[in-house]
Amino acid sequence: MARYKKFGKSTKLVYTLFILAVLELVCLAGLTAFLLTRPAPAAEAVPAAAKDAGDIPDSQAAPVLPASASAQTGQPEPVPEKEKPAGERNAWEILGETQLITHGMGEVDGVTTLNCLEGFLAQYEQGVRAFEVDLRLTADQQVVLRHDWRAGWQSGVSEVSIPTMKEFLARPILKQYTPLSFRDLLLLMEEYPDICVVTDTKFTDAEIVTLQFRAMLRDAEELGLSYLFDRMIIQVYDPLMFKVVDGVHHFSNYIYTLYSEGFSTTEADFREKAAFCAENGIGGITMWDRWWRTSFAPAAREHGIKVYAHTVNEPAEALSLLDSGVSGIYTDSLTPASLTESTQAGEPTPSTEGEP
Repeated sequence: MARYKKFGKSTKLVYTLFILAVLELVCLAGLTAFLLTRPAPAAEAVPAAAKDAGDIPDSQAAPVLPASASAQTGQPEPVPEKEKPAGERNAWEILGETQLITHGMGEVDGVTTLNCLEGFLAQYEQGVRAFEVDLRLTADQQVVLRHDWRAGWQSGVSEVSIPTMKEFLARPILKQYTPLSFRDLLLLMEEYPDICVVTDTKFTDAEIVTLQFRAMLRDAEELGLSYLFDRMIIQVYDPLMFKVVDGVHHFSNYIYTLYSEGFSTTEADFREKAAFCAENGIGGITMWDRWWRTSFAPAAREHGIKVYAHTVNEPAEALSLLDSGVSGIYTDSLTPASLTESTQAGEPTPSTEGEP
């Protein structure tokens, strides 16, 4: 009996503990409900000192915007694109009125491919209106007029010491001639609206080609002179380079130059290249003078392609090529007057059918 009395006392204790546990759960549930339904406190202002010290995450801080794009990048403000002057002709129209393209901006004092201001002015004065220019990238990836980085032309410049554009422009060529950037060329084209330019960018590597043409496009855009590309003929050296350049920007005027890729001098090969040009809107083909054959002329006419030969400095040879179907000549020194004088003198013209 005593054992059952002891058990009864234990049962009362269990009941008491159970009731206390239930009350505790009820209190916890009520507190939780209160906290969930309580309105959120207003956000405290962050002291200015804390903001300045960078104590708050970027996602919470208000962004600080630059006053302009130029303040952030250091680049000049974009210039509104200038309107193409009424009646200004395109490159093919200008080239169609001349038989000569001056190589490397023209010979100066017996030196060729200087690509300098003095060469341009001298040739322009003698009636030249089509200029081939050699283009290179500087160390800071700007485009300037230069055939190659040979030593001896500019102080401290060589194949192993390529200058920045600023350094290039500050050092006269052969201590007396004015070097030009692509931007300078654009400004010359704006000042002389009756000239056209044929580019010679030298390289076919896709990465270099992309850098060159993006830099050229950027220069034109920053000057507001992008319309001047209508007066440029872009030389491409093989089908792949054409695709790369046209992928960077679709230019209106192209010419397919064969000296880099090579040419078998067969009529079948010429027809293949002429067909490629016709299919892709390329207006002409350029080749070494010794590669030209009179038998190519019918295929050129059939595909609507003009053919140009380089580099010819003898009037008689130039006239012979022109008589046999070539549309124009790249030259270092010939001028319209020299061709006229040679024609009037009745000089004999050499054959254009010799083997390479």
